[in-house]
Amino acid sequence: MPGTPPSPIDPGTLTVTPPGGTPVTIPQGAGSPGSYFASLPAGSLPSTGGAVAFKGSGGTQVGAFSAVVDFPNPLLSWTNSGVAANVTRSQGLTVNWTGGAAGTFVFVKGNSANGTAGALYTCTAPVEARTFTVPPYILAMLPPGPGSTTVSNNTAYTTFAATGLDVGIAYGAVWISVNTTVN
Repeated sequence: MPGTPPSPIDPGTLTVTPPGGTPVTIPQGAGSPGSYFASLPAGSLPSTGGAVAFKGSGGTQVGAFSAVVDFPNPLLSWTNSGVAANVTRSQGLTVNWTGGAAGTFVFVKGNSANGTAGALYTCTAPVEARTFTVPPYILAMLPPGPGSTTVSNNTAYTTFAATGLDVGIAYGAVWISVNTTVN
């Protein structure tokens, strides 16, 4: 459907403050206007989770705002990540986890490529299930070769208000990735 792509808007300087931590300025993502990314120092988010505060100073199009994202206690932990080092396409891949935000979902993602072809998949399961098996018919679509497997969980979404926005939404995510060889 043709149309005008959305334009990013200026929220001013963005900062994130982890539990008991020092504020970190979040730079705008290179090549992704309107997207912001930050890596926090190791240990910034304890395994017991906690409140992470986001603040925008306000810019030319968006007023000042703040939001708090609550990470669960305990955070998502992929308890058998070693099984994803070598994946056999004709067998299922069972992942197990503990923790995660109640009432949300765990995303199991994988990919591989062999120079001529590449593929990826995403499966979801309720966090309370604590286990999920990627079925062989999904894995069969991956070409043999190097790739990765990721297990992730998003926090519950929280909304915030700011002049210039119809709605503001903030959330956090925990991602655990391993290099995978698909056979």
